[in-house]
Amino acid sequence: LGHIPLVIGMPVMITQNFDVEAGIVNGCQGTLKSIRYRTDSKGRRHAISCVVRTENTTSSTPLPLIDNNNDFVVLEDKISMSF
Repeated sequence: LGHIPLVIGMPVMITQNFDVEAGIVNGCQGTLKSIRYRTDSKGRRHAISCVVRTENTTSSTPLPLIDNNNDFVVLEDKISMSF
């Protein structure tokens, strides 16, 4: 538990408000376009960021190297749980 397989082209849903003005908010749906990983000392890959494309958002200030105003970057997030 706790590991989600990420596949380019899979549908994703944003669960936090990142950029309300651009429409990147909780419930926003899109498609996974690319993933950036880091590799730990045991050779396991961990996603640190990904690019998501959605048709219902528009960035007024596009990021460098992002070729589409409907693409946005999602950064790594950590969740702590204790029982």
